Amino acid sequence: MSLKRNILLFGVSLAAGLSSTFTRSGKKHADNQSSLPMLFSGTWKYSDHNDHRIHRIQINPDLTLHIDGRKENATVESITAQELVYLDGFGYHLRIHANEQQPVSLYDEADNATYTLVSVHTTKPATTEKTIAE
Repeated sequence: MSLKRNILLFGVSLAAGLSSTFTRSGKKHADNQSSLPMLFSGTWKYSDHNDHRIHRIQINPDLTLHIDGRKENATVESITAQELVYLDGFGYHLRIHANEQQPVSLYDEADNATYTLVSVHTTKPATTEKTIAE
């Protein structure tokens, strides 16, 4: 009888431990997902080599997108810790790539061009790819 009781207690303990592990990992994933907009929120600049202008991109915490002060008609298609993808009103994708700390590049499908993003609060590029002429 004691052996059956020990096996039963072991089984119950194992089930409780596994269920709490799965519950906890699901909550952690949900917490990471809810913090993703803050990773991409901020204001950056990038140099367009075609028109030789410096543009400003702003992403709000609600993920609304502004380029050069104008709100873009773009919807969020997907978001991960590495990439935020918008679909613009013309059906083109804007892909914003991030490192562990902040967005570092913007790929514009319409222009088939990738731009290095620089925080408006610093003068150094977010990556070492190429520097932007001020």
